[in-house]
Parts: sequence; C-alpha cells; structure tokens
Amino acid sequence: MIGGIETHIIELHKLLNKNRVNCSVLFYKNHGNNEFYRLLDKQSIQYDFLQGSFMSLIMRFRSYDHNTVIHTHGYKAGILGRLACKLINKHCVSTYHAGEAGTGKMWLYNKLDLWLSWLSTNFAVSEKISKTIKNAQLLENFIAITEPPSTNFAQPVLKIGFVGRLSYEKGPDIFYALAQNMLINQQVEFHLFGDGPMRNAIPQINNLHYHGLTNRDAIWQHVDALLICSREEGLPMTLLESMSNHKIVISSPVGAIPSIINNGVNGFLMKSANALECQQSIEALLALSTTQKSEMAHSAYAMLEERFSGKKQFALLQTAYTAKTLL
Repeated sequence: MIGGIETHIIELHKLLNKNRVNCSVLFYKNHGNNEFYRLLDKQSIQYDFLQGSFMSLIMRFRSYDHNTVIHTHGYKAGILGRLACKLINKHCVSTYHAGEAGTGKMWLYNKLDLWLSWLSTNFAVSEKISKTIKNAQLLENFIAITEPPSTNFAQPVLKIGFVGRLSYEKGPDIFYALAQNMLINQQVEFHLFGDGPMRNAIPQINNLHYHGLTNRDAIWQHVDALLICSREEGLPMTLLESMSNHKIVISSPVGAIPSIINNGVNGFLMKSANALECQQSIEALLALSTTQKSEMAHSAYAMLEERFSGKKQFALLQTAYTAKTLL
C-alpha cells in the first residue's frame, strides 16, 4: 500500500533534499511493499533493509556518525527506533501520523508508541494527535507544489474519487452506499483507488469504477473532486495532493481538516461522515457554475501554497534535528 506515511516520507525527502540535508530511508525488514520501493527508485531516494531484528537495528545505528539523526514514522519504527537510540545515545525525532487508536494488537502497539514518546523529540500531523502525545509539536503535512493544468469542470459528468485504504476508519462503505444512492444521477460517477479488507464489499454497479492500487500521479486524471468520508484522520496527504492538482475536496470534519477547508469557499466540509451528507455536498457542488467550481479549486490551491508548501515545516524540522547539540 502507498498510504499517508509513505507519501509523507517521499515529500519529506524532497523537502530535505531541496534544503541540502542528506537523508535516506531505512526499513526494519523487507516487507515486500514493492510498489513503494519502485516509487522510491523512481524518485531516486536511497533506501536499505535491516534483517528484522533489534540487534541489526542497533548495529546499523552504531555505524552512523554523530551528526546522524533518526527520524521515525509509524508505531513500530517509533517503538524500536526510540529504544535503540536511547541505548546508544542517538538523537531521535518521531512523527505521529495515525489518528485512530486501533483494536487488538494494533491498540497495544499504539499505546506503547505513546508511552515511549518521552524518549524522542515529537511531531504530530494534527492538533488532535498532538494532544495525545507528551511534548509533541504540530507539524502539518506538506507537499512539493508545481502548477498543474487546471481541471476542466465544464465536462458533463463530475468524477468523484475515493483515494485510500479500504478499511472501516476510512469509510469506503459510505462511499459504496453513496454510489448506490446516486445510481440514477447521470451527472456524476465514482472512482475508487486503493485496497484493503473492505475490498470484497465493493458493489457491482455501473457508476462505480474500481481502479485498485494506482500510481499516485495517474490518479488525478480520473478525478474532479476528492471525497474524504473518513471516520478518523490526522491530516491526509491525499487532501493536499488533491488541492495541488486543482481538484475540489469534500470531506468529513475529522482530524485537522476543519482547520483547512472553509466550507463553500475552498471546498465542502460535511457535518459528519454519512452517505446523506456526502450526497448533499455533491449536489451542492453540481449546482455551482463552471466558473464557481474553478474559483473554489484555485482558492484551495492558493491556501495550499501559503500554508503547506514546506517552508514553515522545514524550519521546525531543522530546529528539531539540531536540538541534539543542546542535550
């Protein structure tokens, strides 16, 4: 899967490289995530694998010089990375991405990840997540911005996209129900990108097109508006990617999203995540003129350029990375 963390890591590499900070990606083991590895290759990002043992992690960290900072992403990397850094006196920075608590083993790992937060300098991608972590600073997601062609909103059919993991917290079941509810509406069609445990529930209906796992760059040609019907979120990278491609975002009010979308100005912010709210927002979007749709997309892009282009984020990262000299 290419999810929010994976996309964040690629954007982080771009930002650090742009500011002449050397960096590479280290995996605890090879999990066979070949789609992500190919994307790293495409971006010329250096990466390596450990043997999936704590000792191999310790040995690798010991091989790094004293200027090397370990920056962890994900609960497992956070837990193991902080413990290893503590043992050999390395500076550790951790970014917390997940807004959901999870269940079963996932719940336990997330709790352990939070309990060990005192061992690192911490960032969180949303205010909500930052409040659950000791001494966490808000580091909003960011994205390298280039000016893409504007979306043609004059087309007779509006293409609504769902991009993400097909799991309960992301609300694909809401997207499925929405497509079924709007089956007779000839002005809209639905495009689904991703994979996950709720894939088998995808209904076989004419207005819903399943694309599976798709290269991120190839997604946006099939989408005019992104629908985020998540029940839990932090700050989804897909929202930033969508805005950077001049798409309109319709979203549930989760995580940091209400601080980004000004309802009716740079997107649509629903009151809750359900199929009826989604349909009402889509119908409101359909009622806008082509010019109004374009203005909304441009307003979102302007906000993105000002707030999420990485300049502010790099200043925070640079302070965190160099703080080890003060310890």
